[in-house]
Amino acid sequence: MPKKRKSVPRRSPPARARRSAGGRGSRLEPPARRAAAPAARSSRPRPDPVQVMHLLVEPELGEVLRGLATRILRRFRPDVVVGIARGGVFVGEALAAALGAEFHPIRLAKRRRDPSLPRPPLPELPDLHDRKVLVVDDVASSGATLARARALSRKNGARDVRTAVVVERRRGDSRPNFAALRTDDEVVFAWDAPAASADPGEVGA
Repeated sequence: MPKKRKSVPRRSPPARARRSAGGRGSRLEPPARRAAAPAARSSRPRPDPVQVMHLLVEPELGEVLRGLATRILRRFRPDVVVGIARGGVFVGEALAAALGAEFHPIRLAKRRRDPSLPRPPLPELPDLHDRKVLVVDDVASSGATLARARALSRKNGARDVRTAVVVERRRGDSRPNFAALRTDDEVVFAWDAPAASADPGEVGA
């Protein structure tokens, strides 16, 4: 009798790689390569930073000015300090004493924080020929006032003019040579109060 051949089960062809959920023609990609959907941009405007009000009076003001004078002396030794009224008069007198320099106040155009009361005239700048001058104000924002005072000092003969302020605004265009503080927060000085309005002048611009 002829032997019966054993039936051998047919082997199924190797399974094809699974396709992604995208259907035919799509390729497998590792999860790390899949691009994430871009986050929706909010149309709401960003709020402005919260401004904090600081009261800068004695003894803190004295400490700030002594520190400023120390930094100035490391790089510059002025013969004359020119204080821009109003706030620069208070600051300038203190710095002039600490730096051992002459002090002269000047008044430029009236500014928005000036008291409305009339002020006595300030003396004009003396001859500054071949002298080193430090122009001082309390606050610098645009730098326009410092630039005018610096130009006036050079017109009067100063050979080297630097600028110094207590507060330099971060958002402003001013770049004084020396600044004690750099902030956009509101800083209120003792001379900004109505009780201190007896001094002539203006407030930093």
